[in-house]
Amino acid sequence: MNSTILSLEQLIVRYGKFQAIHGITASFEGGCLGLLGANGAGKSSLLRSILGLVTPHSGNVKVFNKDIKKQSRLIRSKIGYMPERDSYVDSISGVRGVAHMAQICGIPKDDAMLRAHDVMHFVGLGEERYREVKTYSVGMRQRYKLAAALAHDPDILFLDEPTNGLDPKSRSRMLGLIERVTKEHNIHLVLASHLLADVEKLCDQVWVLDNGIMKQNDSIAELTKAARGAKRVRVSEEQSEQFLKIINNNSYIVTAGKMNGEFTISHQEDIVSTEEIFQIASQNNIQVLAIKAAARTLEDAFLETLKTT
Repeated sequence: MNSTILSLEQLIVRYGKFQAIHGITASFEGGCLGLLGANGAGKSSLLRSILGLVTPHSGNVKVFNKDIKKQSRLIRSKIGYMPERDSYVDSISGVRGVAHMAQICGIPKDDAMLRAHDVMHFVGLGEERYREVKTYSVGMRQRYKLAAALAHDPDILFLDEPTNGLDPKSRSRMLGLIERVTKEHNIHLVLASHLLADVEKLCDQVWVLDNGIMKQNDSIAELTKAARGAKRVRVSEEQSEQFLKIINNNSYIVTAGKMNGEFTISHQEDIVSTEEIFQIASQNNIQVLAIKAAARTLEDAFLETLKTT
């Protein structure tokens, strides 16, 4: 991308005496960005400050190189936002609700209704578009919120926990819709979620938040590459402590497995070969019971990030 889509400079967000965001500086060049963190990590506060719904205590936010404080109206015309919580008028039908959102964003009434019909069909609510939103199931209301966020054809889409409360089938459908939005319509995505699988499926960059602090800012490829050449090794429980001490002394990255005596062993850059593991074990009279390739997941990287101070 030639221009920065989103940039934060020393962003601080406070609610009274409570500080939700602690001086975050970061940039997003475009594509799909995941805001990853446990519930209460600061994801929603960060989103609301970017959207101009919360006034930062200090710092700057720019979207498409435009300052949110000075050009908020222009920026909002380019943004689609799907909030975590439901927000709709009880007595209004789905298609009229989406058309209303399109009109608020400046689309003429007749064009707004046409756009609403199109978007409701896109999210799979074409047959239910005349029903009142209050009668929708949880999965339908989530898709309705996505339709409302897309009503004015935004350039960037902000989604706050879009699969929250969905059963596996509805979750898969929602993720498929979001993927189509980004790939087929070239809309940039900022996805806030505590579900690592959602972020790993949709995003190519991730910001990891913990208690309002940016703990990691990198591409998913970079975060997960360290142990693509890793090996999962199992030794006897009796020899596990000895093996762990020896491996650590040889400057490997080691994480314990689910079973006693099982370890994932990696280098920061290089591939770990089967031969070198057997050689180290043989030299120290340790019997290797099993060895196989292991891939580092985003979950591994996330947990390691949260362990750092």
